Amino acid sequence: MPSSDPGPEWIISTCLPTTPTDKTNQEELIQSARRVWPHLRAHVNRELGSRQNDPENVTLAAEIWEGMLQSIARSLHRLRTSYAEIANLDSYLIGAFRHRFARIRRRQQRRERLIQLVASANELDVLAAKRGLRACVDLEREILAKEVLARMDVWLRRVWTARQYGYSWKEIAEYLGTGEQSTKMKFRYKLGILRGRLSK
Repeated sequence: MPSSDPGPEWIISTCLPTTPTDKTNQEELIQSARRVWPHLRAHVNRELGSRQNDPENVTLAAEIWEGMLQSIARSLHRLRTSYAEIANLDSYLIGAFRHRFARIRRRQQRRERLIQLVASANELDVLAAKRGLRACVDLEREILAKEVLARMDVWLRRVWTARQYGYSWKEIAEYLGTGEQSTKMKFRYKLGILRGRLSK
């Protein structure tokens, strides 16, 4: 264990009362923790790979280890259980640490994925600007379309609406009782007049 890390005796002694019975149990836990810690550090380094020097990960293993030792010491004290009842204390500590470490790493990776999905402030600003511009253009078109529709006569509005709904010129001409070509010509003529009025 690096010298900067608190030893297991300090971690365990801060969470339990010091009675003669507890001292025996504590000593057994401390010895096991000393044996196991180097293996756990190696496991953490393997799991983190190139990210082991990341400031967030430097203290991760020590924090998990400290919390786990305190939790185990308190639980066994509360249950009045002797460490001798655990078949292999070293394996128990390794398993408990790996379980906690894996759970916290999954939570950390989920958070990192979520952060990567969120766009940066600059990207959001660009997106907002584009949407704002598009919204303005769409609004102008909508206003212009309403103005054009309001100025159309009944015949022109009826033909224009039929075309918007996908009716062919032939179907419209049959409905109006006129020829297809004359319907097209009349429609274009009336649109031309309307265009001239709107451009003034």
